[in-house]
Amino acid sequence: MTRSLHRTIKLVGLLVFVLFSTPSAIAQQGSIASLRSSSTGSNVLVASNAAAPSVMTTPATILAAFLKTETQVREALNQHTFKRDVVLQTIRRDGQVTGEYIRNSQFLFDDKGNRIERVLYHPPSTIREMRITREDIQDLAGAQLLGIDIVESTKYRFSYSAAEMLEGRQVYIVSVEPTVKPDPHRMSERFFCGRVWIDAQLFQVVKIRGVVEPHGKQRFPVFETWREPVSTALLLPARTEADDTLHFGKRDVRYRIRVRYYDYKIFASKLKVTEVDEPGK
Repeated sequence: MTRSLHRTIKLVGLLVFVLFSTPSAIAQQGSIASLRSSSTGSNVLVASNAAAPSVMTTPATILAAFLKTETQVREALNQHTFKRDVVLQTIRRDGQVTGEYIRNSQFLFDDKGNRIERVLYHPPSTIREMRITREDIQDLAGAQLLGIDIVESTKYRFSYSAAEMLEGRQVYIVSVEPTVKPDPHRMSERFFCGRVWIDAQLFQVVKIRGVVEPHGKQRFPVFETWREPVSTALLLPARTEADDTLHFGKRDVRYRIRVRYYDYKIFASKLKVTEVDEPGK
């Protein structure tokens, strides 16, 4: 009887030890996993204040999944026609609009399968404080629409920053910068510099925030582009917004961008995206 009671007490003690020690062990495993992920030897950098992903989702796997998924999203976008409404404005200190550039377009495909822009409404620009340049138009269809050039992803360095909640959705934040400093003498070669917010389940981009470089003698605003569901499994650009003060040599200009992308329709072909440049004004 005494021996049986003693065995029971030992068993209860063992169970209590296991119950209280297990969370600590799990936490230690998570810590070890995050440390290992930051020393993989890849270009992935983990910020010291970053919220570490789970053991099975390391910064390296997040970036690999993002690049793979973003490639698939671009392929899907290249099978859609869509409309784009652009409003660029200069704003006075009191909030009054001093000039406006409007460009409403439909992006279709020609007989050879190339994406073309059909301008639907484009009145003369009333902006006088600055000039809308070819680079501005290029950015509208490039980095401001899509962020990084996924086809040439080797031109960028990606760094995992954190995990957070964005409008009720768990996301991963990734910082993006060019591997080589943009050349101000080669304005046609544009680079996105900023951050992307990636859905933690779909690994698709939810939001993009940054600026396009180089600037040269021009100035370009910090912008945000949001993607929204076009189907149950596909997030495509829905809007781009910017409200920034551009610092020129002799004056500052408050510059606002409002772009809307809508009316996506499937086009059953794999196609290449091109942009129709507007002659300088």
